[in-house]
Amino acid sequence: MLWAFDEGEGTKLRDQTGTAQDDGHPESGNLRPVSGVTAFLDRYPFLVLGLLLMGAFTSSSAAPLGGLYVIEGMGEPPWKVSMVAIVQVVVTLLTNRAFGRAIDRAVPIKALLITSIVFFASGMAILATFQIYWVYLCFASILLGVGSGALSVMYSFGRLFAEQTGRDVVKFNGFLRMQTSLGWMVGPAASLSLFGAFGFTVTYYSIATLGAVWFVVCLFIVPAAFKTHHPGSLVTGKKIPFNFGLLLACVPVFFIGAGNVVFVTAMPLYFTTELGLIASAAGFALTVKCFVEVVVIYYCAHLIRKIGERGGMILAAVLAAIFFGLIYNATSLADVLVLGALDGIYYGIFAGISMTFVQNFAPDRPGVATSYYVSTLFIGGLVANLATGFIATWYSFQATVLVAGGFALVGGIVLMVMKDAKAAHETPTIA
Repeated sequence: MLWAFDEGEGTKLRDQTGTAQDDGHPESGNLRPVSGVTAFLDRYPFLVLGLLLMGAFTSSSAAPLGGLYVIEGMGEPPWKVSMVAIVQVVVTLLTNRAFGRAIDRAVPIKALLITSIVFFASGMAILATFQIYWVYLCFASILLGVGSGALSVMYSFGRLFAEQTGRDVVKFNGFLRMQTSLGWMVGPAASLSLFGAFGFTVTYYSIATLGAVWFVVCLFIVPAAFKTHHPGSLVTGKKIPFNFGLLLACVPVFFIGAGNVVFVTAMPLYFTTELGLIASAAGFALTVKCFVEVVVIYYCAHLIRKIGERGGMILAAVLAAIFFGLIYNATSLADVLVLGALDGIYYGIFAGISMTFVQNFAPDRPGVATSYYVSTLFIGGLVANLATGFIATWYSFQATVLVAGGFALVGGIVLMVMKDAKAAHETPTIA
């Protein structure tokens, strides 16, 4: 008989018969039998978080280089950057959909994650070897699109791991989002520094090497047979009813997430050209935001216990609208830095709650629900980038701040008129 001991959100003993002794944790009745490797991860959950941190650092390192590579590296016009982005996002959406369904059909997590990592590393190697635009557009962008599916798979892995080991899902989801934020705090800066010193070829080969390390870490950490434990896994060929609640839950995520991307995209030029601040102002503001964001995500589980997921999302939307209204009238570096903390508070609440908020509308389909969530963020980012370019061209970078605030308000309104997700045992939802 295999016993696993958890020192996290409640002391529990569980065995392969599925029985449990609980000291008060509300989820003890949902504990599942765990394999030997899963029991090992149960004792050392930081390995799961570390795998996501490694992936976030690796994938985020490639994010700031795409536009520079097309325009400076290959001498192509800026509109060709959008073509690459569109192809990559479309492939990512299709990949997330396919992987989400595969997870809920009990396909092992490891096979999907390894596929994404291999595609990502291969795309990086191709970019380093062939500095030709059509190769980027027709081959590398497709490989990177499939590689982007790793984020959705990792979030699903984290959710299922938390459920199978009896952890607080909301708190563990928050830890997952913290790893993503920490990876993005370091990855882009590191790759840009490497690019400045050695150029595109060395940088892309370095990221491909990181991808290889990520692959090896995945081989050792993710159990080969780890898969969904939900009994209602989809059967191939079975008709899937439409889940309107899940789709509606993605709407406020789209608008609040898009508002953030609009502002982050426009912020450097808004601060320097229209507010007359020093060139490093945007970097300082982002540092303040990211630091506060990580702290807020850590405490989101406590916030949810008080006001619920939807209440927390509404609070994030309101604070976002207030932030955009205030930053629109900022005039000094001090204003920007102080408001950067408010930026971190609203986005930390959003990041810490939004994934659980969406997943709760399909609790028995975590793969599909998570793929909807991640795909919504990708679509929001694409729309936001396109909107920022048009608005800044026709009006000003300051005007984009008002648009970002409008997005947040729309998201808040949707949240106010929609209903909470039903409890998992009352919701036979299928995505």
